[in-house]
Amino acid sequence: MDTTIHDVAVFAITLLVVAYGLWMLVRTLERGREGFSIGFAVATAVAIRVIASMAVSLTSIERVLRGGDELAFLKVSGNIAHTAFGASPWIDSLTGNLYEFIFATQIGLFDSPTQAMRVAQIGIAVAGLVLLSAAVYELAGPRAALITMWFLAVEPTNVFFSSILHKEPLMMLAGGLVAYGGALAWAKTSGKSILLITFGCLIAVATRPYAGWFLIAAGAAIILHSGLRASEASPVRRLSFVSLVIVVVAVSAPTVLGATTNENLAPLQQSQDSYTSGGDQTDLALEQVDFSTRGAIVVNLPKRIFDVLTQPYVWQISNLSQQLAVFGSMVALTILFLLILEAKRDRKGLVARAGPLLYVALGLLIAYSLSAGNAGTAFRYRTHIVVVAGAALIAARYGKERAEAPAKTPGEVAPATAPPLPARTPLGEA
Repeated sequence: MDTTIHDVAVFAITLLVVAYGLWMLVRTLERGREGFSIGFAVATAVAIRVIASMAVSLTSIERVLRGGDELAFLKVSGNIAHTAFGASPWIDSLTGNLYEFIFATQIGLFDSPTQAMRVAQIGIAVAGLVLLSAAVYELAGPRAALITMWFLAVEPTNVFFSSILHKEPLMMLAGGLVAYGGALAWAKTSGKSILLITFGCLIAVATRPYAGWFLIAAGAAIILHSGLRASEASPVRRLSFVSLVIVVVAVSAPTVLGATTNENLAPLQQSQDSYTSGGDQTDLALEQVDFSTRGAIVVNLPKRIFDVLTQPYVWQISNLSQQLAVFGSMVALTILFLLILEAKRDRKGLVARAGPLLYVALGLLIAYSLSAGNAGTAFRYRTHIVVVAGAALIAARYGKERAEAPAKTPGEVAPATAPPLPARTPLGEA
């Protein structure tokens, strides 16, 4: 009984902290943004995820659906929690495995039950979705932002992976920060955007380093493009944006070149070989590719990108987990198809209205295409691409509508509502 009371109390406290944190985030973003009202959609997103996570936990196939990584992460986090705070295990997790640092903090402070830990992950993931919605507001206005938040609230793959005790929620937050900072740079050439992008990249590097590097590249591309398209009325800021990117590229170039030598690419190839060779057919291993050299990556990466975007195919499914994945695959393929149509109709307009989101989606797509070895892992990775690409599609569609709508001058009176002119006599008197 004491254990039950403790678990319920910790769950309630965690839920209240998450609710208050998201409320503060939404209120902060609403300031100075006329019409930005997504509170109900955010509350719905949290409620759906909490209910879904509890429902999955009550099933007999919970471990099949969520995989075995959770147990390994919780074991490591429990060991960290039993060491002195500030000791090397805490520092190592903070800088290299941030998700384990968060789990260990909850265990150490509250001896949190698993469900309370899932609520915290839901809060982190939904915060990333809120930032994506704010990014769409900067690019396409309040209506597009609200539609984006509702789409993200109910998108099935995101609903499931938001509560997983894994790296995904933190990566959703990192992607949201980079997208929001990029949108500010794109729409306003705001200096605050650099801080947001940097914070998002730091979270990504501390959670999933290889994806973090590609988010850094996406952030640099956004800042550079934003600087080049900045109005001539702000030459200093334009020059500072471009100069910053040049410095980042100059500093990181040796590291990138060193990481892509044949010797350093060997572990990547070994990982691909271990994922794609043999194994149970239910693993849905992807076709083996050669990533052993820079040239091989350039040649073979498009094949793996196609695999990540499209698999598992409907005819491949052989268990319940893969059957449920079909819903997420349909959403992903629909978004991809609509983005292709949008690019075909107006490629320059698509980039102008959704450029930052496209850069983030492309960076994540390349990162996860290099690391995915089976369709199950690719499906989990793809949720990050789907949410950003979906937001980009909505921004492109509704940004176009806003651009084509006739502008209204403050105080302007429509002709249909103007009062009739008084009749005039031949002498000009009313």
